[in-house]
Amino acid sequence: MEDLETLKAQREILQAQLVDIDNTIRVHQVAEKVQVIAAIRLKMAAYNITLDELRGELTKPRHAAAKGKETVPVRYRNPETGDTWSGRGRRPKWIAASADVDRFRVGS
Repeated sequence: MEDLETLKAQREILQAQLVDIDNTIRVHQVAEKVQVIAAIRLKMAAYNITLDELRGELTKPRHAAAKGKETVPVRYRNPETGDTWSGRGRRPKWIAASADVDRFRVGS
């Protein structure tokens, strides 16, 4: 049977080998990551893909009127700025701040 000192020496050798193997794995992972990033960049350039698209922020027209849907008529207009409000949704500040809402009514 081997003595304790020989076993300790073998354990140190094995631990050093384990550290070397871990370092080799890390080096290979970094190299592979660099290659993958380069390939992704090439594909993004080939297909004109932006980072926003990758994040899921595809450009969508906001508040675009649906085809065939009627527009809501203007019921209130600010005579100073020309801003309008249909009477739907939250009241604009220029109406909410006024005690007499009827003075902004269109056609009155």
